[in-house]
Amino acid sequence: MTNISFPSATYRLQLNKDFTFAHAEALVPYLAELGASHAYLSPILMAQPGSSHGYDTVDHTRINPELGTLDDFRRLAETLRQAGLGILLDFVPNHMGVGGSSNAQWLDLLRNGRESKYAEFFDVDWDAPGANGKILVPFLGLTAAEGIAQGQIRLKADDGDLAVWAHDTHKLPLRPEDQEKLLGEHGSPQKAAEAVTGGALAQLIERQHWRVAHYLAAADEINYRRFFINSELGGIRIERPEVFDHAHQLIFQLIEEGLVEGLRIDHIDGLRDPKAYVEELVAKSPRPIYLLVEKILAPDETIRSDWPVHGTTGYEFGAMLTRVLTNPDGEMPLSQTYARFTGNITSPQEEAYRCKLRVMDRELAAELAALSRRVAGLAQSVPATRDLTEHTLRRALREIIGWMSVYRTYMDDGARAAYDRTELTRAIADARKAEPSIWPMAFDFLDQLLLGELDEAYDGSQIGEIIARFQQYSGPVMAKGLEDTALYRHNRMVALNEVGAHPEQFHVGIADFHAANQRRLEDEPYAMLATSTHDTKRGEDTRARIAAIAERPDVWTAAVDRWRNLLLPSADTIDSNDLYLFFQLLLGGWPADNGGMLPQDRRQQMIERLQAAMMKSVREARVHSDWTVQNPDYEDALNRFIAEALGSNAFLEDFRQVEAELAPIGWRLGLAQAVLKLTVPGVPDIYRGAEDWEQSFVDPDNRRPVNFSALEQRLGKLRDGAEANRIDAKLDVTRRLLSLRNQAPDLFQGSYQPLELGEDILAFRRQHAGATLLVAVSLDRSAPDWPLPPLDLPGHARDVLANSSLERSGIAVYHWS
Repeated sequence: MTNISFPSATYRLQLNKDFTFAHAEALVPYLAELGASHAYLSPILMAQPGSSHGYDTVDHTRINPELGTLDDFRRLAETLRQAGLGILLDFVPNHMGVGGSSNAQWLDLLRNGRESKYAEFFDVDWDAPGANGKILVPFLGLTAAEGIAQGQIRLKADDGDLAVWAHDTHKLPLRPEDQEKLLGEHGSPQKAAEAVTGGALAQLIERQHWRVAHYLAAADEINYRRFFINSELGGIRIERPEVFDHAHQLIFQLIEEGLVEGLRIDHIDGLRDPKAYVEELVAKSPRPIYLLVEKILAPDETIRSDWPVHGTTGYEFGAMLTRVLTNPDGEMPLSQTYARFTGNITSPQEEAYRCKLRVMDRELAAELAALSRRVAGLAQSVPATRDLTEHTLRRALREIIGWMSVYRTYMDDGARAAYDRTELTRAIADARKAEPSIWPMAFDFLDQLLLGELDEAYDGSQIGEIIARFQQYSGPVMAKGLEDTALYRHNRMVALNEVGAHPEQFHVGIADFHAANQRRLEDEPYAMLATSTHDTKRGEDTRARIAAIAERPDVWTAAVDRWRNLLLPSADTIDSNDLYLFFQLLLGGWPADNGGMLPQDRRQQMIERLQAAMMKSVREARVHSDWTVQNPDYEDALNRFIAEALGSNAFLEDFRQVEAELAPIGWRLGLAQAVLKLTVPGVPDIYRGAEDWEQSFVDPDNRRPVNFSALEQRLGKLRDGAEANRIDAKLDVTRRLLSLRNQAPDLFQGSYQPLELGEDILAFRRQHAGATLLVAVSLDRSAPDWPLPPLDLPGHARDVLANSSLERSGIAVYHWS
């Protein structure tokens, strides 16, 4: 722990060609004034050209030139250092961007196949049935035959090199012997490219180490590990020493130079052995670093205590914070309203189970088939289980994974943690009960296999490989089944539908919230606390405004019925479940700084944002449309409906009356979550712009440009003593509490003591070396102003929120020493 620069508060910046190192450097005075201790940067290594996020790394040895140069990064780090800030860097060890023409390792793999020096760099199953020793390249929008006939696949001369190009985007290098032969026959790359067309091109393609195909073929025949179902993100074998060293060389250089003080490890569950990876990372890092992992935890799951990390990136905290602020009395009436309005009576648990089965049958079918082949090969290697067929074992595996409640289990040299054993045992029992028609012997075999209890007759190396593959597979199934399908289908109250959250859990009690904070202080005092991230499906204040309906379910129930009637007949063209989601998104995203009807330009912006958010939601739900096979009729009807709804003055006048009643509740819930995040144990992270009202929808909406110039001006006025209005309230609260964190950093690592101030008062005390912080948030909905009781305070206690717009809001923060 020594010599590690622990953050007191991080500020997340999304870097891309439109927000570079230079833009970040210009923002340093603002970050310092706001009170952040570290800039938390999205990935900076070379990514696919035009990448808006940086998670598609194509070269681990270079800084992304679209962001700037290495010297530009050094200059940013120095400017931050002079202002008292450090850098926390996002790093992606699981996958690289593949396809296109920028990844040299991938291109070498395509050119040389199994003989490539990078053949073990990527995770490729060369012996998959039907692969014939080739790697599938599923990047076409048509078949290969159609592509050749239409000129979308052609041979091109490229800087003295010959390569097949698909859609003028994806470079597919030729085998060296084919290139040499063509150049010998035609004399120059240009002449060879002009000569090889039609049937000759098709024959040339047949001889390559790759097979180019329609993107829909990936679901059934992909033979390289990828990130979830994204074929343009290919998994790398970071567990191999040469891959680890290659991928980390520049990152370690930045750490050694003192430019980077911490790492956030993306998608830790995608790795073969997460514990071994973080252990190696800590051992090889040239300096001690602050280390976080992106890990989605089940409601009763904690991060493994034997991992040498400082915590997760905080999805579980955000989920709990939303729930402790959500009125439990709203659960029953909102459930009834949702069931009546939509006809959806499927429970969230059942929806998640169905969606996990669906994704295993479709988008992730090839991966399940590959896992089943390995399991069947093991079973059939021993007489006692030789009769277990691949089909039967596949059905059993599908059921077990469908019933798992965690993203994955973990294996340490064959030993099983008690939590993993319990989880697997429960999932297998549920699978047996759900599908009694599956041969029980299959479940018996899988039980022993997954729990590491097969006898010595079975090949131990095969067992280890299967367990590793099983663990790498269950995470994508959960992510695509729950996060990216079920959470877009069950729309009872979508404030609850978030990364790391389960919508069936409507509320968390104050005592449970306190207990979680106490555990974090004891076990992971530097874990990150997140309320908005680049991955969240809705901004934190969008969620807070939607959660307000739990305070007034009667108002909401009457409103949705009126709104549907006001929007007839257009509303009848839309599934009632999508309509119900639209009403929530409109409420959550209606601008907090608007006191009436939106002017035309802002109304048009809202139409376009809602159309994009609803389109993504509908495709993710995979009921009326899909990412792979769209339904243009339904999508067009949806877009027309949204435009008509926001063009209807009758609807908007009614909506505004309801919004005006619910907005103050959402305003207060948004401020309460900001205050709690900035005062409980852990390291609060502020997503770009979320010091102000963060009312984004799902990405890419949450990557819209932030008007930092306006924020700087407003922050300057608050610093100079201007009174904060309701619009400035969150920015003012954030500034005040980050300032306090900087003034008294030890206090925020001090004790955490729950206070009993009333049944509906969430209150606690932090103490260290004579200094005290008292925080109280009223959840008493019986009074219109949600008052706090008199607080027992010393005479010299300072009201941190004095003269702010939070006075008499039911939120109080006091500090004294």
